[in-house]
Amino acid sequence: MSEQMQILYMQTRLVRLASEKWGVPMAEVARLFADNKVFAYIANLWGLFHLEGDEMVLSDIDDYLKQKKVRV
Repeated sequence: MSEQMQILYMQTRLVRLASEKWGVPMAEVARLFADNKVFAYIANLWGLFHLEGDEMVLSDIDDYLKQKKVRV
């Protein structure tokens, strides 16, 4: 699997995980991620993120959104 496909796969898993954890529909999470450049954030840090579990990456994303003052 190419790196780009692995990044896309991670982004998709994280949308689903965030939806489950936050109790928000996946479409809303995807919109939140797109509006706040979370997909780009994941892609840029993929080299580090692919070594961590999804729970840890979602925690980092949570912190990222809090720094941007985004409420989930």
